[in-house]
Amino acid sequence: MGGEKVRCLVIFYLLFVLSLFSQTLYFSPKGDLALTVYDPFVVMEVTNINEIGLFRIPESSCTLQVLSVQLSKPGDLRDLVELIKIPSASESSIGLFKLDDLDIFVRKISIITPQISTAGLQVIFTRERRVYIMTYYASEKEFFEHIVPALLTMTSIKTNSLKQRYVNNEYGYSIYLAEPFKIVRTTIGEIGSFLAVKEKRVGYIQITKEQPGRSVNLLEYAELVQQNSLENLAGYNLLASGVNLVEGFDFFWRLFQFDSKGSFYRCLQVYTNYGQFFYTLTYMAEADDFDQFIVPAVRTVFSFKPK
Repeated sequence: MGGEKVRCLVIFYLLFVLSLFSQTLYFSPKGDLALTVYDPFVVMEVTNINEIGLFRIPESSCTLQVLSVQLSKPGDLRDLVELIKIPSASESSIGLFKLDDLDIFVRKISIITPQISTAGLQVIFTRERRVYIMTYYASEKEFFEHIVPALLTMTSIKTNSLKQRYVNNEYGYSIYLAEPFKIVRTTIGEIGSFLAVKEKRVGYIQITKEQPGRSVNLLEYAELVQQNSLENLAGYNLLASGVNLVEGFDFFWRLFQFDSKGSFYRCLQVYTNYGQFFYTLTYMAEADDFDQFIVPAVRTVFSFKPK
């Protein structure tokens, strides 16, 4: 009874804290999975067998579904992933990553029919002899529009440790460094630099800090960056943008692509501010490699906390 009382108190406290930040803490029907649901996703009623979570964006094809299946015996994650393939789907950007003590498997899927083309991203993991499959899917046209809040929700899985937290005392910030990103030497103008490599694919995260010459808010700063910097890039194309509140900090984000010397690059750029200073976190990779590291990149950049 004592343990159950403590558990309830913790749940009520978390619900109270998240209500202050306009976020929803979702518990699966059996209480075995907790996720923070990020705007504009809303919680829907689960109706299918093995479905323990369903989140949608009103008047949109964007859906986030969570399934859970009991395992008869422990199994290797890679073997389980092979068993739950979607027969009609093509796959790309397959990778095994780590969120603290939790191994997760990520794959991008695509289903093309004469009526519609659907893109999706799956995060799969096991815990206590259950396999969990989280799938974000949308029409090809809408896929990038809400991929950031979808991935924020999917990577909000509660783990047992925070051993991947990186603290930079020189520049006064901390960040959750999700594998396979590693710390690398910074160049002029950077206050943080991280690199991910898988076979021949490479992803890069850069952090910069700036104090504008005049007083601006977060949205104004993001607009200044676009006007003074991004629009000067060759082939600049804005794919999506939005604002999300994450653990008490507002983050403006935008997805865009550009070309340089015949190569095409895709970027997720995120801005936040603390006092008079503005911080820009940029995840960049060649367009064909971008999806390979998007899950650990989102988990990393949105964990940024100035101090």
